[in-house]
Amino acid sequence: MKAWLCGLDDEEIVNVTSVLTYIGIEHSTSLTDFHLPDFVVLGERVTSFELDEMLPVISLSSYIDMVSEHNVWFCPLPWRSQTLSSVLKEIKQLHTFPQASGVNLNLHVRHLEALLIRQALVSTQGVVSKAAQNLQIQRTTLIEKMRRYNIDKSEF
Repeated sequence: MKAWLCGLDDEEIVNVTSVLTYIGIEHSTSLTDFHLPDFVVLGERVTSFELDEMLPVISLSSYIDMVSEHNVWFCPLPWRSQTLSSVLKEIKQLHTFPQASGVNLNLHVRHLEALLIRQALVSTQGVVSKAAQNLQIQRTTLIEKMRRYNIDKSEF
């Protein structure tokens, strides 16, 4: 899983990153580091938030003004492992099942496409031409999609 850390002060960053690192969740304070994070962690001082994508939000404050109120968890610091693990379990389930309020098809297609590309690269040990063959697309198309999804063949 990947987390985008937004609006955290230095102390919050230290507390949150230590927990996320311990449980094996990639994280960054820059949204551009991930094409699509799995969830957002908002700092305690963030009072309102709006994002184009429908991403789950973990807020360190007890209240936040959002356009959409669903998929928001309020988890002030310090995080307790039992509380956080139940929230992360719910977030994982959101990625498994479409939401009742509607599905952003483009978001799901991009997520699935990036996943399939990564799986093809893993199975071919990073050989792009073989991965393209396995995906039944042109090598140049695969290279463009890898660029779009920020996938580096050296990772495989």
